[in-house]
Amino acid sequence: MARLLKLLDPTISAYFDRRFPSSTGAGEQQKRNEFEEALRTSTTVYIGNLAFTTSDFQLYELFSKAGDIKRLIMGLDATKKTPCGFCFVSYFTRKDAEAAVKYINGSMMDGRSIRVDHDWGFVEGRQFGRGRSGGQVRDEHRTDYDQGRGGYGQLMWQEIETRQMAAVGQAEFDSNPVYNRQDSNRGRKRQQRENDTYQQQSRNPRARDDDDD
Repeated sequence: MARLLKLLDPTISAYFDRRFPSSTGAGEQQKRNEFEEALRTSTTVYIGNLAFTTSDFQLYELFSKAGDIKRLIMGLDATKKTPCGFCFVSYFTRKDAEAAVKYINGSMMDGRSIRVDHDWGFVEGRQFGRGRSGGQVRDEHRTDYDQGRGGYGQLMWQEIETRQMAAVGQAEFDSNPVYNRQDSNRGRKRQQRENDTYQQQSRNPRARDDDDD
């Protein structure tokens, strides 16, 4: 039912921020109620699915069409301090914030359909990505290649780098004559042991690895 109400009420976001600073001692339901009330009165909107190359000047130009902008905050990679695909826009009035959600949500910018949603309000620290690598969490686990958001997701890049390092290490091993000579010596010793075992088994039929009689 709560999800249906959110679909019917455009002033409520389907997203719930678990880091929302509710009143002290508030239970889960009370926290959600306070969060939804903040969404209904906030003059801030959240913009997502941005390309990393989209500039604050582009965003300011687009979102000023909905009303006068009080503040625009670019989302940054917590480690690199570079744009990582989201931002916040605060207006002077609730009416302008609602206009931004109504008319700009789904607009194309730098070849991407951007998402505009009501936000409970910007506080210092929210401009940084929450992913382990510093960017957004969604980009940590993304397995598809997205040129506008840095290519593959962070975990996929780590897997690719691991495979590349393994391939380089194998190539160095194969090209190193010392490794090859050692490997060849081990092969000859193993073959000699197998020959000795075979000769022993030929002399003594009971001396078998799978002795079951």
